[in-house]
Amino acid sequence: MLNDYIEIDQPPWLQLVPYGRRETLLQAPPSIRQVFVEAGLAYGDDDETVRFWDGLAARARGMRDGVLTEIGRQGERHTLRYERNRTGFEPKWVALDSSSDGYDVLSRISMSDSRRLTIEVKASERRVEHASFYLTRNEWETATSSLSHQFHLWSLTPNAVLLAVVHLDEIDAHVAKDCGAGIWQSVLIPFQSFAGKFEAVPDME
Repeated sequence: MLNDYIEIDQPPWLQLVPYGRRETLLQAPPSIRQVFVEAGLAYGDDDETVRFWDGLAARARGMRDGVLTEIGRQGERHTLRYERNRTGFEPKWVALDSSSDGYDVLSRISMSDSRRLTIEVKASERRVEHASFYLTRNEWETATSSLSHQFHLWSLTPNAVLLAVVHLDEIDAHVAKDCGAGIWQSVLIPFQSFAGKFEAVPDME
């Protein structure tokens, strides 16, 4: 019954499940917490209880990944429109066909310059001061090997659509370095690091 309720209602507290049982039960409404207690799922580490929580966590991660994917797609769509307006040519939505290329959109330098411009798009529904993005090693290596590369950071809030066009040298100061036997794979970078570059894009609203 509990699984049926969660499947139908998709309650907000479900997003907490990947962080653990205790965190979930602390934040869930008291009535829900009581249901878990009465079902014998609030405590214990027997196989059935562990399977229940692992299954719930997998479902929650799927929901969260789906939401993040949609936000990312919104950013990519905005970049496609922005580049179309900027260059007068149709850019290519690379990320739609493959996630292994290391960038999302292929455009050109300008209306008069047809040289390739590769673009990595990062988007968030948070305001600039609260948003951040993960940069992977593959994305960074692609960026540094490209002749012309940009990062488009989109802040997609209900009140405004803001874009920061960030260049390679501006990102470089925030990229991790390998040290000893350690090899970095991803780094979290705040949008706030480029706060002065964000501008409203009226025709995107």
